[in-house]
Amino acid sequence: MNKYVSALLTILIIAVGFTISRVLSNQQEPIRKRPAEKPKPILVTRVKNTDVITTFDMSGHLYAFDKVEIYAEVSGVLLNTPRQFREGNVFKKDEPLIKIDDAVFRNQVLANKSGLLNQITLLLPDLGIDFPNSTRRWEEYLKNFDLEKPLADLPEAETSQEKYFIAARNIYSQFYSVKSQEATLAKYTIPAPFDGTVTVSNINPGTLVRIGQNLGEYTNTSVYELAAFASPDEVRHFQVGQAVTLTSDDVRGELKGTIRRINKVIDPKFQTVKVYITTQDNRARQGMYCTARVPSLPIKDAARLSDKILSGENTVYVVEKDSTLKKINIQIVAESEDQVIVRGLEDGMLVLSEKLYDAAPGKKINYRIQN
Repeated sequence: MNKYVSALLTILIIAVGFTISRVLSNQQEPIRKRPAEKPKPILVTRVKNTDVITTFDMSGHLYAFDKVEIYAEVSGVLLNTPRQFREGNVFKKDEPLIKIDDAVFRNQVLANKSGLLNQITLLLPDLGIDFPNSTRRWEEYLKNFDLEKPLADLPEAETSQEKYFIAARNIYSQFYSVKSQEATLAKYTIPAPFDGTVTVSNINPGTLVRIGQNLGEYTNTSVYELAAFASPDEVRHFQVGQAVTLTSDDVRGELKGTIRRINKVIDPKFQTVKVYITTQDNRARQGMYCTARVPSLPIKDAARLSDKILSGENTVYVVEKDSTLKKINIQIVAESEDQVIVRGLEDGMLVLSEKLYDAAPGKKINYRIQN
């Protein structure tokens, strides 16, 4: 009985396996291999040399173009004026910034001018005898002599004898002594050298001012200057008077600027050249950090490339007619952001537009010309 059951199970297993095999063979087709994918074409660019204009970015802080420290050249008490020398106060050019009490010294000047007037008056009778032709000129000088006005120049002597005659009366000595005092008297009032604002004040009305004392700082707030650094190669593409744009996180939009000066000396430590840019935008402020974007002068007969395709400092790969790569030397004329301006490529050459890490001379590639 057991032998019969075992034989029956064996036959059943074989029959089931055979049936399953037949079904699977009828339902499945042989798996076909997928064809190998072609490599993605490498992008290339056709060279066309033109006059290229690029931009260079330089950064720095704005500083007032005109800024002076005010020092006292005379001593005296600081007077109270309608507009005081205080921080933030605005003055026009030649408007009095500071007035120091000059009453004592002014009286000394007036006394000496009176003495000169007296000497010239005593000179006239003798001058009329020895040099009658000069009398009218000196009489006219006396007529216009005003103690409250600056001294006018003395009449010129027509001959050496007349000059010696006048000098013997001590006229020239007194005249130049008074002129010197008048120059000192003018220093009791300090005028504004330009339109501007008081940015530092170290003195108060009523206090004594001493010679050499620092009274404060006066700044022209209408013109600011940016001292930026550029490489010697970049500076070759700039010129004085060139328009630039300035941007800052502190203001909206752009500020207009102009290249005012370019230093001729290269900084030996950083190998850079200072470029000075001025702006008269009323939004500019002292110490503001700005970035200047400077357009280059036209770079003749050059091509613009991505700096990513450089295979060395001065080499790139071009595609030959047989689709193989060739390495050639180029001249990098300028660099700006992620681009380089180069010479040495002929019109129509196909240059790689993307980085090819396994590039090598003679390597054959599948490429597509970028529009």
